[in-house]
Amino acid sequence: MPRHRYVRLDDPRRLVRYHDTLLFLLAYPKDGTLAAEAERELKRVAAAARAISARRTRADNSRLFGTGIAWSETSCAFSYAVARWLAREHPADAEIDYAGEDAGSFKSVLRLSLPPMEYDVAGEHRQTLAEFFEEAKGGSPATKLGWTIDQFELLPCGERVREHLFEALELFIRLSPKDGPLSRTFARGLPIPTVMHSGGLQRNFDLKRLISKPLPPSRRLSRSDRVRLIDAARGILATLGRETDVISLATEAGVESFDLEHGVSIALYAMPPERRFPLDPHVGFMVFKNRIPVAYGGGWPFLGTCKIGINVFEPFRGGESAYLFGQVLRVYARQFRAERFLVEPYQIGEGNPEGARSGAFWFYYRLGFRPLSERHAALARDEFGSIAARRGYRSPLAIMRRLSHADLELRVRTDARTAGVWSEPAHLSAAVSAWIARDFAGDRAVAQRTARDRVATALAIHDLDRWTSAERAAFESMSLLLAMIPDLAAWSAKDRRDCAKVIRAKGAHDESEYARRSASHRMLRKALHAIASEYD
Repeated sequence: MPRHRYVRLDDPRRLVRYHDTLLFLLAYPKDGTLAAEAERELKRVAAAARAISARRTRADNSRLFGTGIAWSETSCAFSYAVARWLAREHPADAEIDYAGEDAGSFKSVLRLSLPPMEYDVAGEHRQTLAEFFEEAKGGSPATKLGWTIDQFELLPCGERVREHLFEALELFIRLSPKDGPLSRTFARGLPIPTVMHSGGLQRNFDLKRLISKPLPPSRRLSRSDRVRLIDAARGILATLGRETDVISLATEAGVESFDLEHGVSIALYAMPPERRFPLDPHVGFMVFKNRIPVAYGGGWPFLGTCKIGINVFEPFRGGESAYLFGQVLRVYARQFRAERFLVEPYQIGEGNPEGARSGAFWFYYRLGFRPLSERHAALARDEFGSIAARRGYRSPLAIMRRLSHADLELRVRTDARTAGVWSEPAHLSAAVSAWIARDFAGDRAVAQRTARDRVATALAIHDLDRWTSAERAAFESMSLLLAMIPDLAAWSAKDRRDCAKVIRAKGAHDESEYARRSASHRMLRKALHAIASEYD
C-alpha cells in the first residue's frame, strides 16, 4: 500500500471510501506488512477527519455525519440505557443536542426530580433550554447530559417508567467519538492472533458440516474484557445511530465470547433477568474478524428453534459474509441446542426497504434457507433459476418485495423426534390470556395464585424462599403457562425435577442453560406444542 503522500484525504467522500477499504484490509489482510500499513493509514485518516471537522463547513460535516468515523458526529434519540452509559462512561463524547423549541416537556419531567421549593425553576415556559440549564445546573462540572441523567435517577418511579419518560421526550444526543474506541475507526474486539489471507477469502464451505463442529470452550473473560466487548458493541452501533435492546441493556455477567477459526470471534450478549422475555431468550451477538467489528444481530432460541438475523456492516459485505453467518449459526446451534433456524420477514425486507433493495432474501437462500410458504417457495425457485440462467440478471424490486413476506427456515436436524415440535411464544401467550379469561373470568390475581400453587405442588417445589429473586420471578411468570399442562403432576419424577430446573435457569445470569434445558425436555416441548397448536 502506498504511504501518506499518495492518497489525498481532504475530500470527505474519498476519505470515507478509503477508511472503509482500510478496515476491510485489516479484517482480511494478505500479510503482516499490509496490516501494519493499514493501521498507520487509519491514524492518518483520523487526523484528516479531524481537520475536515475543524473546517466546520456544512457540506463537509454532513458528509461525515453518521458515518461512525473518528471525529465524525451523529445525533440520535438514544434509549435511556445508552444515554446513561454515555453520560457515565464517555462524558466527553456525548452531550444533549436538541430537546424541542422551548423544551417544555423536558422541563416538566425534570421538575419532578427537584425539591418542591424549586418547581418554578422548571416552570418558566418562555425559558430556553440553555437558560434552564444555566439556572438549574449552576456550577456543576457535569455535562448537561450527565446532570440530566442524575436528575432522572432521582425521579420517584421505577426503572421502566423512568425509561419510558426519557424516551417519550425524544431527547436528541450528539455523539462525537473523536479518535477513541467508540468510533468505527478504532473499535476493536479482544486480542487474538491475526489470521492472514494470502490464499483468498473463505467462501466455499459446507454449512451443515460447519454447524455440526463442536465449539471450543468460551473464552475466560475478565471484567475489563466484558466491559470492552459491551463498549465495542454499543459504541459502533451508537455512532451509526442504531440500537438493539439486548446490547443496550447487556449485563457484564451475561457476556460470553468464542474464538473460532480464521480469525473469527463472536461475542454474545444477554439482558438482565428482569428485562427478559417470559419464554424465548433474546441473545445478541457481535462478530469480529481479526478484532474488527464486522457484523451484529440477535437470536431467539426456544425449544430447539431459533429465530435469527444478521446485519453485516456495509464495508464487509463483499467479504466472507456467508461464512461469518455460518459461524453464528454454529454458535447458536451448539450453545443453545438449536435444531432449526427461522428468518422472519423483516430481515429480508418486509417493513425494511434496505433489506429488499439489498437482496437479503438471496443471502439466506444461498445458505439453504427456504420459504415455509409453498407459494413463496415456488416463486423463489423460478426466480433463482432466472438468476442462474441469465448472466448479470438482478431480481426486480417488486419480486424482492413479494419474497419478503415469507418466513425462511433452515433445518439443522430433520429427524422425526424434532420435526414440527415447536411452539411459537406469541401463541403460548395468547393461550394463557384465553385460559385466564375462560377459567378465571379475567381475574389475573386469582389465576396467578392458582397457577403458583398448582405448579409448586405438581413439581414438588418446597423451597421457593431459597430461590433467588430472579428465579422466583421466573417461577411466577412461567407458572401461568405450566399450570395449563393437564398431566403435569403425572410426569415422571425426573421430568418434573428437570422442569423445575428449566424454571430456575430462566433466572440465571445468562439464558444458555435455560435454552439447552428447555430444548432437551421432551415432555415439556410436547406439552407446549399441544397448547400452542390451538392458537396457531
